[in-house]
Amino acid sequence: MRPDEIATALRQAFRERLIPPGQALNQDELARRFGVSRIPLREALRTLVGEGLIIMRPGLGAVVTELNVDEVEELYGLRLQLEPPLAPGIVERLGQRDVDDLARLVEGMRALTAAQSEEWSTLNYRFHRRLYELSGQRHAVRLVTQVLNLVEPYARVHAHVLGSRPRMQQERVDMLQAVRDHEAERVEELIDRSIRAARTELAQAMAEISIN
Repeated sequence: MRPDEIATALRQAFRERLIPPGQALNQDELARRFGVSRIPLREALRTLVGEGLIIMRPGLGAVVTELNVDEVEELYGLRLQLEPPLAPGIVERLGQRDVDDLARLVEGMRALTAAQSEEWSTLNYRFHRRLYELSGQRHAVRLVTQVLNLVEPYARVHAHVLGSRPRMQQERVDMLQAVRDHEAERVEELIDRSIRAARTELAQAMAEISIN
């Protein structure tokens, strides 16, 4: 595997909490898993360090980034700055095939059972990525993706452990309808509202856990 392929696989493992926040990475084990020497693995890890997904700690080596409540609130604040302004570009560049792609993702989410939490979160992540890529703002989308990758392990807890999935599902349905109707202001409003609700609920839950 190439270093970029290794980095992609690790990003997914971090997002899906297959390798949870705070876990140290055994480089020998990872090299065996990917069937590579430590040279391409280290190159992949350097890329992920640059994205903030892992940090290097003395005595432990590479560790998956673990966020505290203040950092989560900061990242959701960045989302508020980056994501809602993409709405006009999304609506302007939208085609029927794009609407169909988003609709398939939303319908796929709706069809999943309550037990299929990880599958739902994966489709939810893809929905956001697909939606924002439609804006055509390549550099903004790159930054958004980096932030989404950082908060995704916590967003999954928000959706399922905190019981927010039904509301989030309806938000995606509403976003899809606003996109279909080419209502840029409505799309922007819904993105903003969704991020604010998630930030409030997740930060409150994390604060309560740290207190207890």
